[in-house]
Amino acid sequence: MRNRIVLIAITVMVWIVLKAIDRLVTGPEVLFILCGAVTMMAGHSIWLLSAQSRHRAKIEKRALAVKSLDSVVPSQAYEPFVDILISAKNESRVIETTVRNMFKLDYEKFNVWVIDDISDDSMPEVLRKLQVEFPHLKVINRQPGSCPGKSAALNEALALCKGEVIAVFDADAYVAPDFLKRILPDLAPENVGAVQAQKRMYEHQKGFLVEGQASEYALDSYFQVSRDLIGGAVELRGNGQLVKRQALIDVGGWNNRAITDDLDLSMRLLVSNWDIRFSSEAIVWEEAVTTLKGLLRQRRRWAEGSIRRYLDYIFPLNSPTRLSLVERLDTLVFTVYFVVPALMLLEMTSELINLLTGVPTYGKFLGLVAIAIFVTTQINVFIAMRIYRAPLSVLKALVQSFLVTGYIYGHWVPVIAVSFSKILFGRQVSTWHRTEHAGVADHAFKS
Repeated sequence: MRNRIVLIAITVMVWIVLKAIDRLVTGPEVLFILCGAVTMMAGHSIWLLSAQSRHRAKIEKRALAVKSLDSVVPSQAYEPFVDILISAKNESRVIETTVRNMFKLDYEKFNVWVIDDISDDSMPEVLRKLQVEFPHLKVINRQPGSCPGKSAALNEALALCKGEVIAVFDADAYVAPDFLKRILPDLAPENVGAVQAQKRMYEHQKGFLVEGQASEYALDSYFQVSRDLIGGAVELRGNGQLVKRQALIDVGGWNNRAITDDLDLSMRLLVSNWDIRFSSEAIVWEEAVTTLKGLLRQRRRWAEGSIRRYLDYIFPLNSPTRLSLVERLDTLVFTVYFVVPALMLLEMTSELINLLTGVPTYGKFLGLVAIAIFVTTQINVFIAMRIYRAPLSVLKALVQSFLVTGYIYGHWVPVIAVSFSKILFGRQVSTWHRTEHAGVADHAFKS
């Protein structure tokens, strides 16, 4: 109800702004707002690109410097005890591969916890056999009637953890043995509460949807690295996230009501003055969704959860005592990224109605705005693919970036529009649903 009230209030404010523009300027009010939004997106993109360019220049200098042993400055060791949490429900296809992979980590101080969220497949039996082989594997069997959702499952495990760091993985996660050694140094500073690893899709999976998701993840990595560089609001992505136990306790653990536990936790850490870092050096691999129905269901949940977290924390997010100016600007622009598709769909519908009813339209103006939005996104996708989906030639990256941009808007625009409608008119918040896993890691990462 609170989200609905806030969203209605924002809608009314936008309507008032539109009426004010209508009195001052004759023309399509929504298109004028879209022009302002595109300008913000373009400016933000240039800001991120400049930060990324400086970062890559430093990497090249460091690569040259390390050739001389005298130039290497040893980093301070940070080796906390780590509790690895894997929340799983009916994951018999993937859980064994994931657990075995975790026990290959080249790190001494860690436990692996699997939270069995009332599974009714063969996963409990698989876990019992694994416990015989791995004595340090701890299994939590949730009871019928327990609070549903991943957040509640993680909170149940958190109460039993004693480690300084909590690492969260999905049931299909796969990491290299040096994963913890690569990512833990980012958590060393006292003000850093969490760090997110770079997510990638299994490379042996094929198909248009798989390629689209892989490129989408590359774009996310590009944004995350750049936001980290400018001191912006880095976000957690669930799989491959490490959080200090102290930070989790400070914000009250995970939010049981959230349908996207990672995004909600990101906001709570941010408004509680905990920094979140992003590690492009530590990679977590996961399965791509291979069906359109599964993809739309997953993205619908992501979209609604992302919109709701902005509505939940709209006031602290705009507080200068909680967020820096850079963090507030960065968060504002990423809010705009969600609003633009909804505004575009609204304006396109309005233009179509005007065309059918003989009312004058602004088709050319709308077309120019649409092109500007597409080009801004396409440039970001192209750069992201060149950096995070290498090796790709300039021509191949350019061609694929056009396809990926079309793929992104093709499913995100309707998904975001449906999510806005759900929040405004739905009777209740959507429930958390797990993503189906097929167990394809077994074919590529056999021990």
